[in-house]
Amino acid sequence: MSLREIEYQEDYRSGYNSIVDDFFRPSLASSQAYWRAVGYFSSSALESFGAPLGEFIKNGGHIRLVTSVELSHSDLEAIQNGAPKQDICAQRLERIIETDFADGLGGGTARLVRLLELGRLEIQIAVPKTGTGIYHEKIGVFFDGEDYVAFTGSSNESRNAFENNRECVDVYPSWSSAARAARKKAHFEELWERNDQGVDVYSFPDAARQQLIRVCGEWEAAYRQRKQDEKAKPNKWRHQDDALEEFLAAERGVLNMATGTGKTRTSLKILRSLYERDSIDTVIVSTDGNDLLDQWYAELLGVRKDIGAKVFRHYKSSREVEDFLLAPKNAILLVSRQPLASALRQLPALIGQRTLLIHDEVHGLGSPANRNRLNGLSDNVRYRLGLSATPEREYDDDGNAFLLEHVGPELMRFELDDAIRREILAPFDYFPLSYDLTAEDRQRVRDVYKRQAARAAAGNPMSDEEVWIEIARVYKTSRAKLPMFDTFIRENQHLLERCIVFVETQEYGDEVLEIIHKYRSDFHTYFSGEESETLKRFARGELECLITCHRVSEGIDIRSLNSVILFSSARARLETIQRMGRCLRTDPDNPEKTASIVDFIRHSDEDGEQNADEERAEWLTNLSKVRAGETPSDD
Repeated sequence: MSLREIEYQEDYRSGYNSIVDDFFRPSLASSQAYWRAVGYFSSSALESFGAPLGEFIKNGGHIRLVTSVELSHSDLEAIQNGAPKQDICAQRLERIIETDFADGLGGGTARLVRLLELGRLEIQIAVPKTGTGIYHEKIGVFFDGEDYVAFTGSSNESRNAFENNRECVDVYPSWSSAARAARKKAHFEELWERNDQGVDVYSFPDAARQQLIRVCGEWEAAYRQRKQDEKAKPNKWRHQDDALEEFLAAERGVLNMATGTGKTRTSLKILRSLYERDSIDTVIVSTDGNDLLDQWYAELLGVRKDIGAKVFRHYKSSREVEDFLLAPKNAILLVSRQPLASALRQLPALIGQRTLLIHDEVHGLGSPANRNRLNGLSDNVRYRLGLSATPEREYDDDGNAFLLEHVGPELMRFELDDAIRREILAPFDYFPLSYDLTAEDRQRVRDVYKRQAARAAAGNPMSDEEVWIEIARVYKTSRAKLPMFDTFIRENQHLLERCIVFVETQEYGDEVLEIIHKYRSDFHTYFSGEESETLKRFARGELECLITCHRVSEGIDIRSLNSVILFSSARARLETIQRMGRCLRTDPDNPEKTASIVDFIRHSDEDGEQNADEERAEWLTNLSKVRAGETPSDD
């Protein structure tokens, strides 16, 4: 394409046009020469100037560039005392290259320096004859044979400048605005030929040229080395590709992947792959919790364009199961667990054979209520995928058997220690605080056994689970932990910075709050019924410490979280993994992050058998020893 073939507007304004895409790039791609004044000489100015030059360079284009340096008052004094102005400008350029270019170069600057080295870029320095300002005329000319296009109005080709600075460019093609185009071209020629009465113009010093080439060469060598190092380093996310291969071969099964290691991303890879293979037309995603469902909805909106599918929702106020069932081909249904049964019951068997069913947080699928609702309903679904950080339902053989039959076997296991070794999750320090039950606690335990006996005598016996839940509540709310916490946190107050404290009840949380209040005031409670804005304030860093009974929403990213304090821990590992998992997320602003987990461990009874607290302490103590890059032991 030639310059004449471009349909130029009289002007281009940011906010109305994409000046880079609509004006600069097509003009450069159609030019053999380019004259330009870019204002102040700096790495950012050269970067923005060089960024859109790709096609122009391929076409063998040549550039004349006028730039400027700002002389300081001490520079002017030196000139007044007899130092040659050209030498002072050269020294200023060398200082700019030494300091401004020290932090690295971008691709645009590297292109320009390569042209400079090849002799296809000529640079001159323009400095006002008086004062400390810079030459800043905004002018440029594109050349294509005898045709040319002059423009004025911006000294910066960067997209950022046009979008943020509200720039405007006035355009003068030589074939339609001949007089103005010729006048702008003459202005640049006058400057280049050093006939401009208001500025002194000097050739770009050879010393600065060599220095710039050297700096660029060093940067490019370092950049290539970094790329080689990255290629040599194993991909820390390779477990996702392993999971994809395992599932495509098995068609059914569970991925046991630690929190923060990409369960959702992996499932979307599987979804895309099955669509690309023309193996599925329909997807159903089911899980519990509106926050998690909302998070899934955002992810699925990103997928639907790739696969050409419509997304239906059935949770909260959305009720779209029936709409989905009317047209299930090329459709995705995002549904909470309770209405899932209705969707599966009405899904035609032929559609089911080309359906992917994803159960997120699959451990929840094995509850008695879900087993009763969903038993046998997914038999016609060919592809069934379960996702969880802890898919096994501890102490629930019936639930595990249901997961095995209705979803499939465990296909891969990528746990917390694997993620820490690969630097996907942060390592952590573990602080187990031992305590003994108080006399009041022991009486509360005896009261549980009395109720058990009374109910048995009345013909309404308590289940083992009921007894355990009531006794566990005694342990979780033992006041013996409070003075120990006070003593510990007095010496470790830094652990309350970017910290979440998990308690069993609001009443117990109020007692913990009184202790924390002695050491800092920027904390808040987050109990049932309270505004989620509190959680958002914590995520934004407006609060340092949060006291809660909740599982913190996965929909709010809190990578800066440093500490978790567990006054309340369930017997099963699931809750502990979920709570500490948020703390182990790596933080781009703190690459050396080491998290902290504070836990309360009840001494075992005299029989010497480990209780649940001591089992957890042993597990977390071993896990806290894992560091990035270590090879797993064979123990």
